[in-house]
Amino acid sequence: MMTAAKRDMFITRLNRTLFVRLLVMLAKPAGYLLPCRNASSLFFFFPFFHVGGAEKVHADIVNCVAELRPWVFFTKRSENKKFRSLYSSTARLFNIWPLLKYAYPLSAGIMAGFINRHENPVVFGSNSLFYYLLAPHLKPAVRCVDLLHAFGGGAEHFSLPVVERLDCRVIINEQILAELKTLYGANGIDPSLLKKTVLVENMVQIPDRLPIKDEGRSLRVLYVGRSGVEKRVHLVGRVARLCRERRIAAQFMLAGDTEAAVDAPDRGACIFLGEISDPVALHRLYAEADLLLLTSSREGFPLVVMEAMAHGVVPICTNVGGISRHVCHGINGFLVANNNEEQIVNDVVATIRALSQDRKWLGTLSGKTFEHARTCFSPTRFRSTYRTILQPGHTGSAR
Repeated sequence: MMTAAKRDMFITRLNRTLFVRLLVMLAKPAGYLLPCRNASSLFFFFPFFHVGGAEKVHADIVNCVAELRPWVFFTKRSENKKFRSLYSSTARLFNIWPLLKYAYPLSAGIMAGFINRHENPVVFGSNSLFYYLLAPHLKPAVRCVDLLHAFGGGAEHFSLPVVERLDCRVIINEQILAELKTLYGANGIDPSLLKKTVLVENMVQIPDRLPIKDEGRSLRVLYVGRSGVEKRVHLVGRVARLCRERRIAAQFMLAGDTEAAVDAPDRGACIFLGEISDPVALHRLYAEADLLLLTSSREGFPLVVMEAMAHGVVPICTNVGGISRHVCHGINGFLVANNNEEQIVNDVVATIRALSQDRKWLGTLSGKTFEHARTCFSPTRFRSTYRTILQPGHTGSAR
């Protein structure tokens, strides 16, 4: 059975065949004839609007140009509608993923024809295979921009055929730039195209002051996120059980659809909160937590780490992706070597034990965590840079 990654690569190769190009060409006139027009000339292509860190970042990007009312197309079926409202107040939404997916390549032709009608359009995509299938069929005047959150999701590979067509590539940390350099070299892509990359770190809302933590209770250890294989949520459950068995005063709370990802013997040591999409409820959860635990095998730089740090929640993370750029071991958080799972669990348990026994130290770390977030994660640069990148008619990359 063909895996999703192999299927995506097969479709990517198919997109370059004469037969597909002919079908796209035949479908383009239908796009020109559509009786509507996007006054903003801004088109976004994202896979989902369900709960997720990438989805929240995508909404933040769209909100940078909210006054223009851009059009946003979703290219895959979302698991829920909980983040739909983050987009709907600032953009016109088109959840027409069945047409985009199952009518391909005709859908790519119609969409290309429609976009090509506009003057100086800007098209932005992230994590969307359809976007990369569409890009080669857009006229040269269309400014094409993409965002890479991290390596390992597949986009870094199925975007390769359109690297030359992209006018700008946004990355969220320098680790991705290094990985792109290696990938381009391995695939014979001109390294000068790396000049098109722009580093834009994600943003979070920063509270006016550091939330006060209650030192008189057990530590509150938080996990926020989905239960993908790379997240290794079962390790969070294992840490929770060992802390309980060793009488370490810590309470583990997991936000997200995570219960099935935790091994049955470990579930009794965890409190499962389910998905939390309400910003006020999420703010309260962070404000009351002491530690964030992340045991991923790969990451870019997770939004949950930024959100936690903004609330003075000290992160304990495996040292993967761009996390070490902002989490300094023993200064504003803790980095755990990405070794075998048993060692990761033991290292995390030892760190939690030490912090539970020295709450003054934890308080100092919390203050430094908050100050780092206030310095580095402010929305100001994020918004100004994206407004430049998304400016219709803008030429060159934003630096």
